Amino acid sequence: MKQSIIILMILTLAGPLAISAATLQNTDSQAYELQIKESGRPYGSQYRVIENAKVEICFNGCEMTLLSTGQTVRVNPKDSVVIDNGVMNVTSGE
Repeated sequence: MKQSIIILMILTLAGPLAISAATLQNTDSQAYELQIKESGRPYGSQYRVIENAKVEICFNGCEMTLLSTGQTVRVNPKDSVVIDNGVMNVTSGE
């Protein structure tokens, strides 16, 4: 019984400390290719975000480049990125 209470207390306290990620939402009816360079990593990765999708990405912050247009945005954890009509818009989460 005591162990259950201790575990519950730890989980309750750890909840607010959970790692945050940025959200990426594609509102268009077409998929896009993105180049993502995470903060602190030397190389980028290519991602495909499908049409009408919403995903969590960039847990440590990143730089996103929309390959079809070359548009690049800097994204922090908790930010929201929306692709609308082929344009990325970032809303700060803090």
